[in-house]
Amino acid sequence: MSDGATSRSEAVFSELRLEDGPRVNFRAWFYPFVVGFAALVLLAKQPAGRYGSLPALSLLLAYMSLACTFWPWPTAWLVMLSAVPDGLGLDPLLVATVCAVGTCVANLHDYYLVTFLYRYRPVRRIRRTRLYEKAALWFDRAPFATLTAASFLPMPIDAVRLLAISQGYPRWRFVAASAAGRWPRYLLLAVFAERFNLGWQWILAILGATVVLGLWRGVPRLTQAVRGLKVREQEP
Repeated sequence: MSDGATSRSEAVFSELRLEDGPRVNFRAWFYPFVVGFAALVLLAKQPAGRYGSLPALSLLLAYMSLACTFWPWPTAWLVMLSAVPDGLGLDPLLVATVCAVGTCVANLHDYYLVTFLYRYRPVRRIRRTRLYEKAALWFDRAPFATLTAASFLPMPIDAVRLLAISQGYPRWRFVAASAAGRWPRYLLLAVFAERFNLGWQWILAILGATVVLGLWRGVPRLTQAVRGLKVREQEP
């Protein structure tokens, strides 16, 4: 690469550097989460006859709080199962609220983990590409609206969420946008499942479709990463 091209690349990187902000304390987030998650699991094992819907809600919150980019569990099927009368039979408003809270927690996992990874130079190089420059400029025009819309629409949101994190978008705005998009989406799924009383075959079909979609998106990335590792190992 010529010196001019290198200078332009460095300039792009300097323009798109992470915004200055409060230091992220990883232990202050993950240690309390582990304790809280353990409490949810214990509560989920309690008899429903004594605690009512609390065990089911605890299980729902625990599951949703783990469904992040680094642990991409499907969620739509559980949202619908929770509201179906023949399933958990929970109120759709309650389902939407609990699931949205769980998703916000999961998204904060992404925020902390990606911020941690950006400490390493090979990861930071991603931000020097022309593609990243264009994506960042597009996101910065309306970050909150973009993240909210991506959270609501039935589309892969990983790229938008990771872009927001890499741009240093403030954590609580990040969470608020996720909640603003996911809550109505979960409510629509829950109301639809309850109104039409979807059976197990429909929910299993939705689960199968999301799993296939996840494999279709994830396997090529994994294969490419493995090939990259092999190439590096063969280099002198």
